[in-house]
Amino acid sequence: MIPEEIKDTFLNYLKLKAHRITNERFLILDSALNIKGHFDADELYLKMKNDYINVSRATVYKTLELMNECNILTKHNFKGDRTRYETKIGRNPHYHIICVTCNRITEFEYPMIEKIQNKICKENNLEMVDHTFQVFVKCDHPETCEFNKRLN
Repeated sequence: MIPEEIKDTFLNYLKLKAHRITNERFLILDSALNIKGHFDADELYLKMKNDYINVSRATVYKTLELMNECNILTKHNFKGDRTRYETKIGRNPHYHIICVTCNRITEFEYPMIEKIQNKICKENNLEMVDHTFQVFVKCDHPETCEFNKRLN
């Protein structure tokens, strides 16, 4: 079930921007919020299809964009990978280490990064509206990496 506050946020955003309010969009919202970790639009579409929820692929793509625009999801473009999403709800600021060999995503929190960003913005009379921090790595031993689907 979608928490009422999130449902209201999405509903108000759709009304404000004059988007259609459909049951399918709320089914997508519910399904997206129930995925742990990062996912792309096709993964969500297939999950919904496997759960016998009938929505079009185009509606999934459009709805994910709307959920990103109203700050329910975060949209990531990891180097060489598809656009991926994750929920913002109940999450602390965090950052990503992405393996370019196996696409494993490791999340970490480091409050000092927040402090440095805020300090730099303040020193330059700027207001931060968003940020991302990504580190790209290679597995130490790609041939034995349990996450490496390219080689296995």
